[in-house]
Amino acid sequence: MNAKLADALGWIATKRDDAIEQLIRWCNQNSWSMDEPRLRDMAELVIRDFGKIGVEFQSLSLPPLRLLGEDGEWMEGATGPALLWHHNPQAKHRVLLMIHYDTVYPSDAEPNFCVRVDGHGAEPATLVGPGVADAKGGIAVIALAVEAMLRFDLLRDIGVSILLNPDEEIGSTASATLMQELASQFAYGLVFEPTLPDGTLVAARKGSGNFAIYVRGRSAHAGRNIEDGRNAIVHLANIIVELNRLHDPDSGVSVNVGQVSGGGPLNQVPDLANVKFNIRVNDRSSMERMQEKLHTLVERLSTNGFSVAVLGEFHSPPKLVSPAIEQLQAVVMKAGKSLGRPIQWRDTGGACDGSKLAGWGLPNIDTMSVTGGNLHSPQEYMQIDSLTKAAQTVVATIQEMASR
Repeated sequence: MNAKLADALGWIATKRDDAIEQLIRWCNQNSWSMDEPRLRDMAELVIRDFGKIGVEFQSLSLPPLRLLGEDGEWMEGATGPALLWHHNPQAKHRVLLMIHYDTVYPSDAEPNFCVRVDGHGAEPATLVGPGVADAKGGIAVIALAVEAMLRFDLLRDIGVSILLNPDEEIGSTASATLMQELASQFAYGLVFEPTLPDGTLVAARKGSGNFAIYVRGRSAHAGRNIEDGRNAIVHLANIIVELNRLHDPDSGVSVNVGQVSGGGPLNQVPDLANVKFNIRVNDRSSMERMQEKLHTLVERLSTNGFSVAVLGEFHSPPKLVSPAIEQLQAVVMKAGKSLGRPIQWRDTGGACDGSKLAGWGLPNIDTMSVTGGNLHSPQEYMQIDSLTKAAQTVVATIQEMASR
């Protein structure tokens, strides 16, 4: 290990408390994916705090979100800007560091602030709060790692770009085009989703798609002429049963019915109902097979006065461990070993933007952030000491990749 690298790693270790205080400020600022004003407030907070790093910055407006309404029509919604920093963009060796700054927590969610929980015995000290792990902790890791590399002159021949997007938790529909454009410009990427709760990093990921099925029937008076109606809710109930039969854990296919809506006055036969659901698969062939099954189901049940339509898509492809990703894994393991941090890998059903980047040809490791758990819940936490360990691993990884 050279002296500059050793100094940078040592400096990171001294900055833990400052980094945690910065993270608390970010997590106390709500940034729900569907709340454009608060996304912009969060963006301004990060822009201000990243100013001390001194890297060329762009704030990029994104196209509108595409959202499905209750009637099956597409709607548009506003989102926050994409935030992009470039250091040394003409360098031959370039790495993309990426994570999202939106969270799943509405502005009125409880709790809406962070709490430190002291460690006891073998239990580590933690920070509990909205987004501490998923994924504002990742922003803190990026900031600390990049500041260290610049401070100790470790990026003279390395290009580093940082991308923070505002819509990952709802599928990255607005930022996908930008990500695809950037994917071809870098040798590899590091994405800053949290590790699994035991510190394990993610290897392969399932593909994930969100879909909706809309049923249109015929309204009628429930007392005078109920037989003339076509009850969309009853028909949808049969469809839901058939959807659930597509769930097949043995073949790696999961189907989760997450939301059902429809109906109106109790004296009226409902003429519109819909179900929204998520499908996850292991590989692209399963993606194609499931899409075919959905369309076959819809065609078969569009009968007897009912019109049935399916909308949606696989927004995140399966992420398989390619030879290029295997090489990256080996480098991350070597970096971890040099820091006394054993790195292990596990496949998961969760999806993230790392899957998209890999699908567009950019090999990446997508769990380079803090260790935490209870994501998307009021008990979300991150281990406080994992922030500096993650930043050190990032610095060591980038230096090792540059030496190859």
